[in-house]
Amino acid sequence: MTEFGFVLPDEFSHVPLDQTLEFARRADEAGLHSVWKQEASGTNGVATLAAISQCTSTVRIGTGVASVFSRSPSLLGMSAATLQGLSNGRALLGIGVSSPPLVERWHGCEFDHPLRRLRETIEIVRQVTAGGTVEYHGEVFDVGPYTMALETNEDVPVFNAAIGDANRALTGEFADGWLPAFLPRSTFSAFVDDVRESARTAGRDPDEITVAPWIPTAIDDDPDRAERRVRYLLAQEMAMGYNEQLDEHGFGDAPDRAHDLFRDGDREAAVAAISDQMVDELTVSGTESDVRDQFDRYAHGGADLIIAMPSMEASVPELETVVDVLGELSDST
Repeated sequence: MTEFGFVLPDEFSHVPLDQTLEFARRADEAGLHSVWKQEASGTNGVATLAAISQCTSTVRIGTGVASVFSRSPSLLGMSAATLQGLSNGRALLGIGVSSPPLVERWHGCEFDHPLRRLRETIEIVRQVTAGGTVEYHGEVFDVGPYTMALETNEDVPVFNAAIGDANRALTGEFADGWLPAFLPRSTFSAFVDDVRESARTAGRDPDEITVAPWIPTAIDDDPDRAERRVRYLLAQEMAMGYNEQLDEHGFGDAPDRAHDLFRDGDREAAVAAISDQMVDELTVSGTESDVRDQFDRYAHGGADLIIAMPSMEASVPELETVVDVLGELSDST
């Protein structure tokens, strides 16, 4: 059975912190599987989720995505264990290598050995959240021995936001879940097979890997308005550097043109540069009936958990519609 999650709108969507918490409460009441808090140069994701843990009861809370460069593995593990305790076992740790611009220009770190750092981070986090003595001697990190003072009840599932081939293989080998974004729907099942085969090769049960794609989503009685929302989101994400990821997927120069135009401040032209093919392959939009059919394709392609990523241009009522429809879809699956 496919479940649904929701990427919480925040200051990048011009949503104040108290409204972000209100969306989490709404998702909780709607019966969604999880809510995910992004983290770039705005609010602290872990701190926000700590507040959300106190105003929700059943929805799971996930970092989406915590950079392995912005916190040490020990601090990531401590943060995950703390969220697990505050939420009575509802925490999910989404991590990733982020990108050179964010790591170097915002955090002031050198973007070196990202995949090795990611692998060692996962292994250290597992020790920390398990409690007891933590000791790890790797190529990037040399930790312990020291004792984890916080009592923990259970491990926190670790989701890897992998993009490239080597990182997807690492996901199958070490992580509990996979958080892909901006993968073409027509080839999505093949990438799922790659991750599960990597798990099988590592001696793991491939079905233990939760496949949880982030899907740009807009739901509206007016399909054209919904499509406009996802086009804007794609243009914005291309400007964040995802255009480079799409070079290998056959979208021509549209991702690069959208990147350049958005970065130059011509957002309308950037939105117009997003091709119909990109909309069809990378997003879900339209009426409730439309999105139900489109989500079904991801479910048939191997998604266990579909995480809807709303447009940063969407209004509060439009965002509320997304949450409510996801709740209805959750009830019907």
